[in-house]
Amino acid sequence: MGWFARHGWWGLFAVALIFVAFGLTDMASGAAADPAIALGLTGQPLEQLEAESAAAYGLYDFVSRSQGWSLVLLGVLIAVIVLIPFRRGERWAWWTAWALPVWAAGVPIFYLVAGLAPDQPPPPPMISGPIVAILCAAMLVLSRPRFAVSASA
Repeated sequence: MGWFARHGWWGLFAVALIFVAFGLTDMASGAAADPAIALGLTGQPLEQLEAESAAAYGLYDFVSRSQGWSLVLLGVLIAVIVLIPFRRGERWAWWTAWALPVWAAGVPIFYLVAGLAPDQPPPPPMISGPIVAILCAAMLVLSRPRFAVSASA
């Protein structure tokens, strides 16, 4: 078994901790945590959105904060799975960890469905989502030998 198959869990654990950090930032800052998202979706800066409708902006801020909580939970759950059963070599943990790249790959789809503002750069999650998905999938593929069932078992 290769070095990565034994120690690759560190990469997945690091991604989980990054999710927790981003989630905490979103919870603390709300919509202001990433103004490029609003700009990429609407073509308007946060200040303009708030000036047009304080109620709509308040709702957007609330959703940003609640999604931050979801990101914290996702990060904590993946971290616990990676730290305990994944490190023990339990196959269900390897399969469950695939939720991470699947989730990350789905992120840009939500932006495409929502529609992007013309002449605006894509919101950062449209770039980071596929990168995280590819990295996590690669880590899982490289760690696969540790979870393989032998033919004689």
